[in-house]
Amino acid sequence: MDPFWAAAAEFWWVAPVLAGGAVLSVAGARQRLRSSGRRLGYDAARLDLRNALREANESRVAVRVARAELTGLVAGRAAGATDAATVAEARRLARDAEQRSRAAAAAVRARRAQLDAARAELAIGADPQRRPLPRTLAAHDAVLTRWMAYETDPGLLLAFPTMGDARDPSTHAFLTAMAEARDARPAPTAKVTPAEFGAYRDAVDRLRRTFGLAEADARARAEGRDPLSERERAERATGWQDAAQQVLALSSDVLDRATDAAASWVAAWNARGRGSKRRDGRD
Repeated sequence: MDPFWAAAAEFWWVAPVLAGGAVLSVAGARQRLRSSGRRLGYDAARLDLRNALREANESRVAVRVARAELTGLVAGRAAGATDAATVAEARRLARDAEQRSRAAAAAVRARRAQLDAARAELAIGADPQRRPLPRTLAAHDAVLTRWMAYETDPGLLLAFPTMGDARDPSTHAFLTAMAEARDARPAPTAKVTPAEFGAYRDAVDRLRRTFGLAEADARARAEGRDPLSERERAERATGWQDAAQQVLALSSDVLDRATDAAASWVAAWNARGRGSKRRDGRD
């Protein structure tokens, strides 16, 4: 027997063992990453993106359904089978579906950016205190510390009374977010899944935003300004800018279509003129 095949018959079991060892090594590395918490943010971001993509797809389907229903009702209105109120309601529902679809698309973009950031953090391999869960816990505790300053310092509470008034809309929103973050916070010894971490991370993000808004509103009122009126004016200005951009986009689209139509007409006219000249030359 050939020496090579003799050796292969003798040590045939080596290849499967090496392959199995490689698989176990990769699986063990992933398990260590999961158990250490380094992959927690990445896995949660992947799950969030998957959910956002599903919601965006569902919202696109809802837009198509709403548009189809509106088209049918408009045709029925033209035939006298549907009243104007029903058509108006269908048009409103179609607009709402389109807004939800745009919001879902924006959420997908945000979740993609979040996944990219989590992937970068995973590649860096930060120290244990900078891993996703400890970092989120620290952010939660930082907001609570800032909040307790208003609760324990009479001077701050006198200067900014709405920070202790649950009837104030922004303070009420903050207190609601604080309760949600408290309920989502994992126990010290609990094994946290990516879905649980994602929910807690989002709750802490809402807590930070609502606290910043409540604090800004309290300071505005202390200066004699009405933050709600200022926000409404800012939202109206933003709404007018969005409307202007939509009008400009629509005008540009109409202009492009008109230009294309004019170019097609000129081309057809020139082709017709050349055809007439050829016929005249033959005659």
